Amino acid sequence: MTNVLTFKVGIEGLEDKIWRKIEITDRRTVADLAYTILATFDSLAYHLYDIKYKNKVYDCFVCIEDDHSDIPKVNATITRLSDLELKENDTMEMEYDYGSTTTFKITYLGASDFKKGNGMHYPYIIDGEGSGMIDDITSDELRDVVENIDKTGKSDYSVLCMDGRNSKIYDYRNFDLKKNNLHVRRYFYKIKSGYEVGE
Repeated sequence: MTNVLTFKVGIEGLEDKIWRKIEITDRRTVADLAYTILATFDSLAYHLYDIKYKNKVYDCFVCIEDDHSDIPKVNATITRLSDLELKENDTMEMEYDYGSTTTFKITYLGASDFKKGNGMHYPYIIDGEGSGMIDDITSDELRDVVENIDKTGKSDYSVLCMDGRNSKIYDYRNFDLKKNNLHVRRYFYKIKSGYEVGE
């Protein structure tokens, strides 16, 4: 039986300003959760990631490096979310870009029954705030950008768009749930293909 899992995800240090509630089926992989996070938080998705949960690291397995860690690495691309046997309020941590790390705090909120005919509906963003992250800066540096926007009431910070050709002004206050879901629908499989198949 398939269940729909709900997660609340926030950028570390900005959990009250930049966050999402994500619905995804338990038949999806841990990697699929990561791709959803990268898409909904407007990442360019060109760095490595991992998700830590219960003393295991679920790794993207694009480039395996020996980090001399005692924590076992598990392939996120073949581990289904149902395999985690999540309990309500369990927490995970996702790190993206090991050089300029953005850290996401993930809380499992619970499960509901999957309704037939809704397969293409998921992953789906049911709520959120804040337009997303900025690639190539840390969570702490992003917090400085957000604080400056709050202080001055405007943003002059320019970021590259997912298409790789255009740029836009980053202002975390610009969040549109409907547009964000269209963005996730458009880029989820592109991100998945980039990590799992290659360009």
